[in-house]
Parts: sequence; C-alpha cells; structure tokens
Amino acid sequence: MPGGGGEIAVWALRGTVITMDDAATVHADGVVWIGDDGRIAAVAPAAAPPPAAFAGVAPVAAGGMIYPGLIDLHNHLPYNTIGLWTDPDRRVPWLDHNQWPRAASYGPNVSQPGSFLGWVSAPSLLAYVEMKAIVGGTTTVQGNGKVNHTIDGALARNIDSEKFGTTHDLFRVTTIVSAKATDLVPVAQAMVTKSAGFIYHLAEGVNPKLLKEWAIAVDGGVVRKGLIAIHATALGPQQLAALAAADASVVWSPFSNLWLYGGTLDVAAARAAGVRVCLGSDWAPSGTKHVLGELKVAALANADPGAWRQPAAAGTVRGPLFSDLELCRMVTSNPGDAIASVAGAQVGRLQPGWLADLVVMRTRVADPYRNLIRATERDVRLVLVGGEARYGMPALMTSAGATNAVDVTIGTLARRAVIRSPQNAERFLAWTDVVARLQAVRAEPAAAARELALALAAVGGDLDRPDAPLVVFGDMPLPGGGAPWSAGRNDPPLPCPIPDLQSLVHDAAWFDAVDGNTFHRGLLSPLRGFYP
Repeated sequence: MPGGGGEIAVWALRGTVITMDDAATVHADGVVWIGDDGRIAAVAPAAAPPPAAFAGVAPVAAGGMIYPGLIDLHNHLPYNTIGLWTDPDRRVPWLDHNQWPRAASYGPNVSQPGSFLGWVSAPSLLAYVEMKAIVGGTTTVQGNGKVNHTIDGALARNIDSEKFGTTHDLFRVTTIVSAKATDLVPVAQAMVTKSAGFIYHLAEGVNPKLLKEWAIAVDGGVVRKGLIAIHATALGPQQLAALAAADASVVWSPFSNLWLYGGTLDVAAARAAGVRVCLGSDWAPSGTKHVLGELKVAALANADPGAWRQPAAAGTVRGPLFSDLELCRMVTSNPGDAIASVAGAQVGRLQPGWLADLVVMRTRVADPYRNLIRATERDVRLVLVGGEARYGMPALMTSAGATNAVDVTIGTLARRAVIRSPQNAERFLAWTDVVARLQAVRAEPAAAARELALALAAVGGDLDRPDAPLVVFGDMPLPGGGAPWSAGRNDPPLPCPIPDLQSLVHDAAWFDAVDGNTFHRGLLSPLRGFYP
C-alpha cells in the first residue's frame, strides 16, 4: 500500500505533472513514480513503460495538476492561531521591526497568548498550525519555534529541525538581529566549516538606518552561500546584487511588509540583480494564512511593483516583472534550491531522487502556473510528504492508502488527514481532540497553567528530562521589545486571555479585517477577488 500513516510501498500518481525542473517540463498526462524510500523514482509520460520496480503498479488518478509541495521559507508557527493584529493607537505605518513589539497592544494580543499556548498545549498547537499550512498545500515550512525535545512534524516538514536523513544540524536560525558583527562570527564559521545555512531577519522595515544591519552582516561574514535573508525590505540594488553574487537567498513576505510598514522588497532591483527570491507568509498577526495565499499577494505586487514600495512610486516600475512560472518558482524550486545549497537535492522539484513531497490541485484553468496562482484551499485535492498521503479529499486519501487518516472539517471543507503526534511518530491524533484541547485552554487558561505547574513539578522543573512536557518556546519578541522566549529558559508565562481560534482558510471575516487596515493603502484589498 502507499503511505499515509503506515509503511510506504512503491506507488504512482497520474495527472498533469508540473515538474518545476530547470526546463519547466510539464507532462499533460504524466505519472510520478514513488519509491518505498519516499523519494521520486521517475517522472514520465503516462504512455511510457513504468520503471522495473513498478511492474503491476496501477497509478492512482490524481484528478488534477500535480505540483511539488509548496515551501513556506519564513514563518513563526507558534503564533498562528491568532488573527490579524493592528495597534489601535498607531495611525501611520511602522518604520522598522524595532517599533511594533513596543506597542501596548502587542503583548496581550500576540506575544503572550502565543507563548502561553506553546507552554501549556504544545502538541495540539503544533498540529493546529501545521494543519493551517497543509490546507494550503504547504509541505515544508520554516519557523517552528524552539522546543525542549526532538520532535517530528505533525503534518509538514519544518526546515529548522529537518535533517533529511542525516545527523547534521543543517540550518542556524535566529529572530534576534545582532547588534555587533562579532556575534555573527561563530555562525559564519559554521557556514564555512560545516556548510551550515543561516536563516536570518535582515533589514526588516523601510527605515534607511536598517542598512546598519547589512553592514554588521557583511562584517560578521554571513553574507555567503547558505544565507537566507528574511524580508530585506530596506536593501537597495547594491546589497541585493551582493546577495546574488554570494548565492544567498531572499524571502519576500509582501503581505506582512505592507501590513506593518506600508512598503516591501524592491523586487525590481532583486530581479535585476538575479538574487534568488522565495516567498514566506510570515505569521498570522501580519500575514496570509499560508504560502498559497502569499503567492496571490506576490501576483498583485507583480502587477505594479512601484506602488508597493515605500515611499510609493506607482508607475515608475511597471509590471509584470515576473512571469507566472517565475512566481510559482518562488514557492517551489527557488526555496527548494535555497535548501539544496545546504542540504542537497530534497524538495521543490518533481525529479528523480527528490523527495516525494507534492500537492494535487484541481484544474481551474489550463495554464498550470496560472492555475496554481488562482488555486484556493478548496482546490487542494491531495498532499504528500515523503510519499505519504497526509491530507486530502476522502476518496483520494483512501486510494493513497491513508489507513490512519481522520476526518477534518474546515469551514465547508470535508477532508481527511494523518496527524502524527509531534512527540511520537507512531501515535496519531484526532483533529477533534486537537481543536478541543486548544478551546479548553482558551476557556480556562488558569486551569491549563495549573496542569503545567504539576507536570513541571513532577520532573523537578527539568525540561530536558525525557518525561518532561513538550514545550514550544515562541521566537518573537516579548512586550517592550525584549528577547524572545527562545533566547533562554524562562519561567512559564502567566495565564492570559487567549483569542478565539482563527479560521484556517481565507474567509470573509479575514478579508474584512484586511480592509480595516489603512497602512497598505488598499493594495491588499484586491486579494479578496481570488476567493469565491
């Protein structure tokens, strides 16, 4: 049987195959042959003979277009139960990332509830936020926060901890921007001696003074192959060209950038420089629901790039800068290549030897790249991670052999999913239990805090003990701009009001919230038009 909570066997999936390889090969009627190692054995037209190991294997009809699984190369998952945030006292966009964490409403509405859920309900929190990602076809995501135990992904891969079958810590990750170059020297040494990657917030905002962060990164030696520069919104043509020359990558989060700062990355300069651009949905308080939503924002920005800069220069840079293929590469082969620069060929392309991480989308338009840009959560038919069916339509999940799948109802969507416990890959979770636990914490946060206190007392407060409760340390700044929880072992956060769980899909309430923010000058409002 194929994978899906059981043993993986050889199997195959048939449909329109969009490989995202260098030649942009598309098989109008093709087959992805998946080996029992969870990797792609072959990709070929359906009329071609199957590989020798697949004799007698009948391909499963996908009923749509087969793409590489989407890659969200920047997120802060522990906060993704929270809705869009605006500070009621702020009338103009922020200038940089140092400002909004000091807002009076930030702590009680964002940092505190996110941190509290990470302490008292980590397994359910991780399952919930990974479901939010996979509902949009995401198979690999960055930004799981820090944990006190080794974990597996409940649904998606997390690049922060993913070792791809090795024993190496492949990526160094920090949300703390270094104040001096010497802080970055150990990371630079690891990038040289261990070929490590470095995922780093760099020049986030529109304040020209942020170029000081660039100078520190250069002096610290981290502007080299393996650097994944998050946001980079204050960088100009010279700095972007230097990133391209170093074979570094940039992660573009246009929604979050507009939401907070009223401007975004100079994508015209990025394209001219040839720097590898990837997309990231950032996080729920200032981002889209998942990277499939962010792809639509990128398409809007691509139409009039000058208008999305701050200060706006509408009409000075005319779009489109990128083709639909190039936009789709920002969520597939581009981030896949950024990962491959450190970890070798793994994800982001449907090619032999690459991991069988893929998503099947309903065919809405004939052009495969426009089809992906137009796709919504309703169009996601099946998602595989390492050859295993993790999420999809009930009939397809059955055909894919998903024996441990449970029913998942998301709005009007009826799907099935295989949800592993992040603490034990052999244990599976029911979606109803995941939601019920988070709702119980929301209803009685003080009771959840008492449960945690008893669990911590039972292990003598030693979070490193194998029987200690799983804790997720949120990686975003504390109120007042303090260091995030991941900076050290802190006392558990105090009980606090928990906002209601937000919809996992882009819905009318979310779009109404978008329209209520003036910082983006209305540029984000047309996003509603992508969703029926």
